[in-house]
This record gives sequence, C-alpha cells and structure tokens, in this order.
Amino acid sequence: MRKSGSDDWHSTSNAPWRNDAQCFETQRRPMVSCWLQGECMRSAYSAIFTIGILAGFLWLGWIGPPPERPAKGRKRDSPRLAEIDAGLVALLLGLLGARAGFVFLHWEHFSSYPVEMLWFWQGGLSWVGGALTAILGIGLYAAVGGHSFWSLTDSLALPSGFVALSAWSGCYLDGCAYGMHMPQRSWTPPIGDMFGGFTSRWPTQLVGIVSSVVILLLLFALFNMRPKRGVLGTLSLSTIAAVAFALSFTRADPALLIRSIRLDTLGSAFVLLVALLGFVYCILKKDEST
Repeated sequence: MRKSGSDDWHSTSNAPWRNDAQCFETQRRPMVSCWLQGECMRSAYSAIFTIGILAGFLWLGWIGPPPERPAKGRKRDSPRLAEIDAGLVALLLGLLGARAGFVFLHWEHFSSYPVEMLWFWQGGLSWVGGALTAILGIGLYAAVGGHSFWSLTDSLALPSGFVALSAWSGCYLDGCAYGMHMPQRSWTPPIGDMFGGFTSRWPTQLVGIVSSVVILLLLFALFNMRPKRGVLGTLSLSTIAAVAFALSFTRADPALLIRSIRLDTLGSAFVLLVALLGFVYCILKKDEST
C-alpha cells in the first residue's frame, strides 16, 4: 500500500501550494498534516457539511417522510420521531465511523499524534466508513426499537442526498477531492487544491455537485410514488456510491493505493455492491415484512 496522487504531491517542483514549511515540516508527514494544519485547511467544508445535515433534519422534522407502515407486531412512535431518532443515530455513528476509517488508513501519523484523532473540525473523513457505520446504526436502532429497517432507510434517503450534495460542495470550496490536471478548456475551469494552488482540472467536484442535485430530484420524484419498502433508501445509497465510484477515477488528490487502484475506489465499489444487493432484494421481496 502506498500514497499517490496524479499531481505528484510530494514533489515541490510542480506543486503550487503555500506554507509548505508549515505543512511539510518533515517528509514523514506530507499528506495528513496538510489536511490537519489550520493554515492549509479552510472552514468552508465544515460549514457546508453542517448545512447539509441541518437540511436533512429539516426534511425529517418539518416536511417529513411518508408515515411508516409498521409491520405486524411492530410499534409505532409519534409521527416522525422514529425517523429523527434514527437520523441522529446514523449521524453519530456515521461521523465516528468516517473519522475512524480515516484514522485507520493514516495510522502511521495518528499513532504519533493521537490527540489529533479527535480533531473532526480539521477534516479527514472516510465516506465509506461513514456510510457503513451509518447503516449499522440504523440497523441497531431498528432492532432495539422494533421498527422497520427498510422504512427507516427510506426516510433517510433524501437526507442522505443532502449530505452528499453538501460534501461535494464543501470539497469544491475547500479544495479537496479535486480532479486531475487537464489542458485548459471551456469545461476544465481553474480549481483549487488543498495546498492553495489553482490550475485547470477535470471538474470532479462540480460533476459531483450536479450529480447530487440530479439524485435529489430523482428521489423527490419517487417520494410520493410510495415504492416498495427499502427501494428509496437503497436507491439513494446506490446512486451516491455510483457517483463516488465513477468520479474516483478522475481524482488527483493524494490517496492510498492498492495495486495502483485508489483505496476510495475500492471502498466505493464495495458500498455500491452492498446497496445494489439491497435494492434488488427490496424489489423482489414481498412488502409485508421488514
């Protein structure tokens, strides 16, 4: 396993970053420290990501999903309460899992600076770890509270889309998950990277933003059609993972590689496979069980 990025992040000859004396204090701390140093990490991502989370809870609490159709023998909470609680559990475990995934992948750094494991606000989240632990959280809440797991995933389908949209938007503003360098064209605008440089790039984040808007429109169109239980939730995760998987091939930000394949590519492929299996199951199953 090794670190790499199409823009040759470890070479100062073609890297337009600033404050490299602070961010690259040693060759042993190149990638992670620049994500964690306040001079190199702006706050737009955190702000936009928070807005996306608030938009999701606004949807749950005000506009609200269709009433859950409880299976026989399962209890029903007050309107929307179960969905909001499940969202809170998914958010908490998702953030912890996303941070834990990032820490695990960069253990060499965090083993020397353990206090930085808690610095959520400085960036460093694994979307794959977050998605998987959020699903686990929904499952645990459903099992303990006697709710339908698939109905809860449907309720959180659009909030997940809001989070995905905010993540790509924050990356665009903060210069993370940027695309590979391209010759200057009308469709390759100057885009910033995490080091403060701007150059013509494949518009990875912009495509992610547009794709997320399309996903939200699709989910909203299906919202009132009342598809089978679980279809909306698995479709949301499938499309979000498909976009992340496809765009991972255009990214140039530093990443860990396994046999020349970005680790986030493999992780996105795994989440996509799990979501598609769930989608097929929900399409084929009878809609009277969980």
